[in-house]
Amino acid sequence: MPRLDVDTVMSAIDQLLVGAMDEGQMQAAAETMRQLFNGSKACFAGFGPNPEDWASYATNPDPTLQERCFGELAPDFIEMGGALRDIPLGAIYHDHDVFGAETLRNSRVWQEWMRPQDMYGGMACRLAKNGQAFWFFDVQRGRQQEGFDAEDIALLEKLYPVLRRVVELRRHIGRVTIQRDEARSALDQIAMGIAILDQDMRISYANEGADEILSDPESALGLRQGRLYARQPADQRQLRQLVEGALRSTQDPLAPTQASMILHGEDGSHSLSACAMPAPPSIMQTDTAGKVLIALRRLEMATNLVACARQLFDLTDTEAKFASALASGSSLTEAAETQGVRISTARTHLARIFQKTNTRQQSQLVSLLRSAALPLRPR
Repeated sequence: MPRLDVDTVMSAIDQLLVGAMDEGQMQAAAETMRQLFNGSKACFAGFGPNPEDWASYATNPDPTLQERCFGELAPDFIEMGGALRDIPLGAIYHDHDVFGAETLRNSRVWQEWMRPQDMYGGMACRLAKNGQAFWFFDVQRGRQQEGFDAEDIALLEKLYPVLRRVVELRRHIGRVTIQRDEARSALDQIAMGIAILDQDMRISYANEGADEILSDPESALGLRQGRLYARQPADQRQLRQLVEGALRSTQDPLAPTQASMILHGEDGSHSLSACAMPAPPSIMQTDTAGKVLIALRRLEMATNLVACARQLFDLTDTEAKFASALASGSSLTEAAETQGVRISTARTHLARIFQKTNTRQQSQLVSLLRSAALPLRPR
């Protein structure tokens, strides 16, 4: 291969590290390596016995061929991959030496996938492993090109620590991204607003519940230039004190601080409860130092008490209807008449409801049911 200057190699390393931090740049990183080795094709790939182990960042990917790789030809690739598992990490190998030139040329992988992409001779190394799964880098030369020589091998050996680091970073960031996305999806399901804000009340994250509350023009809370504010001036002062207290508690956990408050809409309705606490360091896998997590909930009776009572307390449909009627203000006699049963039957239902809800008096039951709400948002 032609001698490469230091600037060219360092520029390639820079592109590799960019790809490690940004998955969208991994294909460009592979292209950089193809050019560095004057290859016809190059790729970073993850491989293993399970579909979730598979990944590929290749130069000029052909969608049709990629689909065949992960579909019809998958059993052939799995069989070939077994021959690579015993190769030490960092050891440079040629595909012809591992599989045998004639055996490789007669395989479906070469006939239907490699040859159409002008992959006539490859040099590769394994970069990382996890059980039977592993990552590797592969660069190929085309039909009209000479094979890789000792200088090519020496360069790849020198680049191995960088390539290994790229894969380790890519795998780690990929896991963090999945965890972050799963966390966001879970928070969006919760039937309350969750927001993260800094000491200036500036919102850095809000789940769907918080978005709905803050976008409601009649809500007790809103956004002004990206900052959380209460519509009532008295509430605004108290809300700021709530956030400041949560931040102080990170320095002195034993210091007495207010953790919650009630915010009121302009007409006295649309009230909210707000509870503030320091944002946990790992939440959303983002930097939350010096930030506050605030939970918001509308103060209103559950819209479907029957469903709530049935699911939260394992009541039968009849028991849930009785419980809902009582929570809505009906007397036991009125509830019996509505359900078309005798008062003695209603008392039997009430006794079972007491047992399941761990209450002893009708007033306790009504108070419990009026505060009942399913923790997940309806879909």
